[in-house]
Amino acid sequence: MRSLFSLPLLAVSLSLSVPAAAQDEGAESELIEKLNDPEFQDGMVSMMSGFMAAMMDLPIGQFAAAMEKAVPEDLDGGETFSDIDPDATLGELAARDNPDFNADMEDTMRKGTAMMGIMATEFGALLPQLKAMSEKMKKRMDALE
Repeated sequence: MRSLFSLPLLAVSLSLSVPAAAQDEGAESELIEKLNDPEFQDGMVSMMSGFMAAMMDLPIGQFAAAMEKAVPEDLDGGETFSDIDPDATLGELAARDNPDFNADMEDTMRKGTAMMGIMATEFGALLPQLKAMSEKMKKRMDALE
């Protein structure tokens, strides 16, 4: 019963959002082109790498020590944080479990930016169909009034 009531909401949201998005096809094409541009992708990876580097420099050792004290032994599941250096950073912990962490993270970011371009291209190809569908739905909803 709930899904029956959510269908009109979905229809309204599609009919309102898709035509608005489809009005400026030039901007969409520009965005798709940009997301598929290797130079733009490199820039995004550079920016995300900077964010990741800052995150990896976060001191986590003192937080781990506080967790060690705060979690009762009967709830810790046998896990302990006592082997973490109080001055350790998040990056040091990540590299401890995976010595190739930094290279793997950059590879993941590169793949992620390429995937954004692919997704944008595929969704861009669907826009005319979504626009036509939303127009049909709008006409049918208008006929209900």
